[in-house]
Amino acid sequence: MLSPKKILLTFTILTHLSFAATPEQVEQYLSVSNAEEELISLESQFSSMQNAFKSKENNASDDNTYDMQMLSLRFKDYIQKHLSEDEMTEILENYKNVVLLQFVSASSETQNHDQNETMAYVTKLKASPDANARIELVDNISKELYSKEAMIVMFDELMKPLMENGIGGQKMGEEMLKGVRENYLKMMIEASKAETLYASKDFNMEELEELLKIAKTPAIDHETKAVFGAMAYSLKEFFMSLASRYDVSKHQAPSMEKAEHTK
Repeated sequence: MLSPKKILLTFTILTHLSFAATPEQVEQYLSVSNAEEELISLESQFSSMQNAFKSKENNASDDNTYDMQMLSLRFKDYIQKHLSEDEMTEILENYKNVVLLQFVSASSETQNHDQNETMAYVTKLKASPDANARIELVDNISKELYSKEAMIVMFDELMKPLMENGIGGQKMGEEMLKGVRENYLKMMIEASKAETLYASKDFNMEELEELLKIAKTPAIDHETKAVFGAMAYSLKEFFMSLASRYDVSKHQAPSMEKAEHTK
């Protein structure tokens, strides 16, 4: 006879297996959330980086390169394992809302804009006394869409291990890592606010209120944490692969901002 502990363990495993998000749900999510296009862009970006490393270190004939398709495969695998079928159903239901779809489209376009253009808009908006209510509303939206907890996942699961191993430069101890972590979070929070302000510049207050309601749903919280975790899971193997073959410290550290905002 099974003991109570074994029964509980068996039930937990079966429940997890029964309710994991389906591959079909993951593919649908990638399509409606614009994540698929972002992953393709990342594959191209990091492929160019890898080729540049090979060229600079005279390893043009090196066939031991990282397969960039693994970025998407690992991303999908993580999403499927860390979101239940019910959670993914709720996430996909959010994407039936026109306001969210419009914001996703606008956010995608924002990433292709000159950063100076984004900051110029934000500076001008903050200088207007009539914009205070709008800025506060968008700040609240940004806090939900790009939660601090999700950003911490990205740092702890990806950037911290790389820094502890000295990949890309000097090895960092705990105290130094703590300071870098704080600066990273501050930078990412401010960048997220600016991008959200710019992406929502054509939204009226009613649409922003609707977007905030969506952003506050549990589904968005599940989605955000899963996406940041998936990006960390996908990219960690790539950077470890680079470090095992090249002297990464000789090259400029890659920007993670685009990856962190894939959504």
